[in-house]
Amino acid sequence: MNNHQNAIFHQITNFLKTPLALLGVDLKNFQFNKICHFANHPYLCKGLILFF
Repeated sequence: MNNHQNAIFHQITNFLKTPLALLGVDLKNFQFNKICHFANHPYLCKGLILFF
């Protein structure tokens, strides 16, 4: 994952942190980062970000 993808991921996690915390979801156990590393293609990661 390049720096741009890391920045996007951190923005998304920061944006989702409060509502997910209210739902009891621990972002440290969130599997999105592993999915994005597995894909390792910017267009796939963008699609995954939009999907979530």
